[in-house]
Amino acid sequence: MPPRKADALIPLQDLDLQIHKLKVQRAEKPRQLASSEKKVAHAKDNLAAVQAEIKALKLEASKRELTVKEFDAKIEKTQTQSMSAKKNEEYQAFQKEISGMKADKLRVEDGLLDLMMQSDEKAKLEKLRQEEVKQAEDEYAAAKKKLEAEMAVDDREIESHLAKRTGLISGAEKEIIRVYERVLAAKDDGIALAGVSKYETIEDEGKVVYWQCEACGVGLNMQDVNLLMMGRDLQFCRNCSRVMYLRP
Repeated sequence: MPPRKADALIPLQDLDLQIHKLKVQRAEKPRQLASSEKKVAHAKDNLAAVQAEIKALKLEASKRELTVKEFDAKIEKTQTQSMSAKKNEEYQAFQKEISGMKADKLRVEDGLLDLMMQSDEKAKLEKLRQEEVKQAEDEYAAAKKKLEAEMAVDDREIESHLAKRTGLISGAEKEIIRVYERVLAAKDDGIALAGVSKYETIEDEGKVVYWQCEACGVGLNMQDVNLLMMGRDLQFCRNCSRVMYLRP
């Protein structure tokens, strides 16, 4: 029996499936960096949040420092005015006003001291967050370097397989290749050639033989099987449209 036409496509399909798996494998690798990228982004967000708090504390501290200076100026001015008081009651009124301003100033200074202590704590936290960013970036860089090396290996293997593929195609019948390529282009799984397998079951009428497409599971009738056995023309699965061939 002359070789079936579809059988000539088996080595090409095997190679194409390897190429497809390598391409899928390579395409997945950059996605593996997503967790590392997210960790870097999270660390940077944490750092930015602390830095925003430090900035807000410094701004509030600056306002309080200005308020302290304003109190100093008012106290000094009131003290000068008290020196020109002609009556004791007037002098005592100035002193009472000065005491009130000093008390207010002290409260502002206490708040300023609290802000400075908070700033010191935030500065320590900022340093910790900076270290976390550096660690996350170092881990990302290491993961990226490893993946780039793996992708380079994948690229070399794909290139090698593509070179073999060119050799296989050059020695095959052009029309068969054209049909195969058309089917392959329409499939996302890299499978254009589907094996047809036989299985037997015991039913009421006895042993029954069935044939099915291995790619989609649809059953074949005996006319389909006979045409496949003759192998003069390419046969296609009526369900998944793949080229079919009989398993040895």
